[in-house]
Amino acid sequence: MYAPEARRRVVYLVCFDDLHRMGLVQYSPGLMSLPMGACAPGESYRAAACRLAAGLAFRFGGTVARLDGVSPGDGAHRKARLFTMHVEGGPWPSQLWLPWRQALGEVAHLGIPEFEPFLEGYLEGWIPDGWITLTSDRRN
Repeated sequence: MYAPEARRRVVYLVCFDDLHRMGLVQYSPGLMSLPMGACAPGESYRAAACRLAAGLAFRFGGTVARLDGVSPGDGAHRKARLFTMHVEGGPWPSQLWLPWRQALGEVAHLGIPEFEPFLEGYLEGWIPDGWITLTSDRRN
């Protein structure tokens, strides 16, 4: 796919519908996760997020989270960005839509201890628009 250095930069989409359900995808049997993809060489995180959401009617949320050290099971150190977005015109059909608190249990394998307060603050409006840095406990 991409050179190893490019796979160290990834984007995650934190997709919400109008009911604040979060969209998850199944990457392997029994493993649900946020939609994610690697940045192509020279591609910005935002451009990668747009590419990942191609064909979806959406608008970006006002908050983007930086993560350093995400290692989803393969031991590779990654820099990641979590883009908040809102699906418009109905849910993305290939995703499983769960209430966001329920979805947290499905993505616990990402090892982001601050993910729940981040989502709660984002949805309730007490995290301001802009960039926020989250920690990751996945250092495989």
